[in-house]
Amino acid sequence: MASGIVLPADTFMRMTTLNKLQSLQASRRYGIGRLLLLARRDFLERLTVKMNDETGAIAQARGRLIPYLDVDGTRSVDLARRMGLTKQAVGKLVRELEEDGLLRREPDDADGRAFLVKFTEPGLRYLRRLHRCILEIECDYETLIGAEHMRIVRDALGVISYGAKSRDLDNQ
Repeated sequence: MASGIVLPADTFMRMTTLNKLQSLQASRRYGIGRLLLLARRDFLERLTVKMNDETGAIAQARGRLIPYLDVDGTRSVDLARRMGLTKQAVGKLVRELEEDGLLRREPDDADGRAFLVKFTEPGLRYLRRLHRCILEIECDYETLIGAEHMRIVRDALGVISYGAKSRDLDNQ
């Protein structure tokens, strides 16, 4: 006769489910998607503080659109594609930043139906200030994790974001 404790089936199932849930929670804690989202939130919070932005605008239209906008201007349809949004949603974000005086729209000579979104002079000043703050945050992160780890993080994110061409850009 086998010795040991025999648990009722429902107790065994609850324990198994609890173990699976605990395992799932542990794996979610360090899942790459979650870590990227948490790192983005930390970055935006630091940027908001450094930019003295009590309105939270950086995390809203500015933070959502500006990273996708080329310094010399970008077609609205390209912004929509880069951001994974509709042209109408991008148009709303652009209007908000036009109202803030940071962006302007110009007709696109290559496509009469489209327009180019460009920085205004105040927009370029804002962009320069933004990038000074970003460099400070990168220094903060380097202090936190060390120069070598920061290089590894940047390299890895470059490959994830831009693929193999990320390494090609570094060699130019």
